[in-house]
Amino acid sequence: MKRALVLSGGGSKGAFEVGAIANLINKKKLDFQLFTGTSVGALNAAFLGQARNYNELQELSKELTDLWLGIKGNRCIYRSGLFGNLWRIFRRGALYHPSGLWDLINRKIDPGRLFHPRTVVKVTVVSFETGKILCADSRKPTLRPDYLAYVMASASMPFFFPAVPIAGQHWYDGGLRDLTPLATAIRENPDEIVVITTFPLSPNLEATLPPARPGSALKAVLRTVEILLSEISANDLQLAQAINKAWWRYPGKKPIPIQIIAPAKPLPGHALSFDPIQIRTNLQAGYEAAEKPHFLAMNLSPTPSTPPTAAFKRHISE
Repeated sequence: MKRALVLSGGGSKGAFEVGAIANLINKKKLDFQLFTGTSVGALNAAFLGQARNYNELQELSKELTDLWLGIKGNRCIYRSGLFGNLWRIFRRGALYHPSGLWDLINRKIDPGRLFHPRTVVKVTVVSFETGKILCADSRKPTLRPDYLAYVMASASMPFFFPAVPIAGQHWYDGGLRDLTPLATAIRENPDEIVVITTFPLSPNLEATLPPARPGSALKAVLRTVEILLSEISANDLQLAQAINKAWWRYPGKKPIPIQIIAPAKPLPGHALSFDPIQIRTNLQAGYEAAEKPHFLAMNLSPTPSTPPTAAFKRHISE
């Protein structure tokens, strides 16, 4: 079976994804051959994509959990400071410098293992110059020298982190165009897809955001980004469900079992808060959420009818 794992963005809330991944791989014994991710999802996807067999995937999922538990605060990921921040904004166009994140990527992700034929990794980035989205595919040898830079770029949220220069262009967070790269996974025609989001979803697949109050300019920017990106992601999930319900209307499409793992309630903290207690809480929430995934409705018959829920459940259990 060809199974895809789709990981959304969310900054520090990516710990939720890691908790869910631990459950899927080490408890439910699921294997994955395709990993697509954006922002923090790209980091988690690239780390897991180093697996050359299922045993390595299990070990990597445990190492990923340990890596997140080893984060002791924001300084493990980025540098900040009032005067330094002002200099970076005016001279470098970014509030923070992600030196710690760069270090983690270079120490923990080996391109030699990443470009192994057993798995496919696809991370999304957006060009500052053209606004176009690029899906960096680990099957393309020409991308190998810069692949870690693309992973970093996928997590480079504008204003907060600087763009990453690669091949004559400057690249930013793929979440600007595709927060949850589900369509990228669907184009690979997998037999099953597991999607992990870092925000709750309503029964209608609408993003549920935590209540917020006006405050500082920084808080306003974070809230604006949260609203925009969650809406992009929810739209992708809604489109996937529409295709699964009426797949015969879309040339070359087939119904694909898709399960979604999402928080039951908004995760604590904001995307750039790497508090160790918060990370541990979100890891546990992800592990628990993986026990009760949401299944997208689908129609296995090429004619309009009520979605066969029972048949769908049997189909994914085979």
